[in-house]
Amino acid sequence: MKLLTIVVPSYNSAAYLERCVRSLTCGGDELDILIVDDGSTDETGAIADRLSAEYPGIIRVIHQENGGHGEGLNQGIRTAKGLYLKTVDSDDRLDGEALKKLLDILRDHSAPEDQLDLVVNDYVYDREEEPCCFKVRYNTVMKPGRVLSWDTVRSFPIWKQFMIHSLTYRVQMLRDMGLELPKHTFYEDNLYIYRPLPFTKRLYYLDQPLYGYFIGREDQSVNDSVIIRRLDQVTRIAADMITSYPMSYLKTLPRKLKNYMLNNLAGQLFTTASLQYMSGEKGLEMNRTMWMDIRRFDPELYSALRHHMLGMFTVLPGRAGRGLLVWSYKFGRRMIKF
Repeated sequence: MKLLTIVVPSYNSAAYLERCVRSLTCGGDELDILIVDDGSTDETGAIADRLSAEYPGIIRVIHQENGGHGEGLNQGIRTAKGLYLKTVDSDDRLDGEALKKLLDILRDHSAPEDQLDLVVNDYVYDREEEPCCFKVRYNTVMKPGRVLSWDTVRSFPIWKQFMIHSLTYRVQMLRDMGLELPKHTFYEDNLYIYRPLPFTKRLYYLDQPLYGYFIGREDQSVNDSVIIRRLDQVTRIAADMITSYPMSYLKTLPRKLKNYMLNNLAGQLFTTASLQYMSGEKGLEMNRTMWMDIRRFDPELYSALRHHMLGMFTVLPGRAGRGLLVWSYKFGRRMIKF
């Protein structure tokens, strides 16, 4: 039985794909490693095929026309052979010992009546010159070694939010909720984090740094200069997140989950508004339109976000207010050496 499908969306990843995939193979036959070659024009597809031949029954490859990172994740959800699903970017890595521990947890919760909806893990940021340069842990809000619910986790502070690197979902849950991510759009991982959360009932925390997230390449999608060039996509994803669920629905969720999701939305607004203000007049107009769209979608949610601590930062008046928001955003990135 395959416990875990690891999806590796790959586009022109020849320089680092093999290093990434070899960090996953210590999991052995219980792994289903799916490399999605997303219309690459370099040797990515050939490297993926060679690795698949080297690890038959463990590594498989899908070659597809370019559809973006989101379509790579969609392929993983559609074709996963494992009970659980994790995604790893093709320039990142997993820690071998932590991966074995994750498989132990998933094996212990493989019976239909005992399956988990979400496993959360710690992660680190890697730089070429400084591996593990910054660690992100969830031990202040989640206790390891037991099944949790949203009623038994601690309240999340506004700065403690999930990243895609920290999540492993139950595959059937994602299928049942009909999760499908947009094609040809960057930053859709925010939807992958946010939309499944109301369907997560049984949680587990792996208090080990499983994921190594590489930062520092100039062409990475998370670099400010790259993000600003794709500001329309950042804004679109923020709008898609916020219009996923009205406030009336969020209020039916467990209190700590509702509060977490509002924090997540407000954090996304904080980041998006900072980038909009950094981009000049076009960004100012995008910001005004974004807030108008939120109000049209749900006045109650609009009010909750405007009065949220992070939401209030995004509407500070005048040039000085916008400058303070941008400074706060840049300071936060410097703190984690991003």
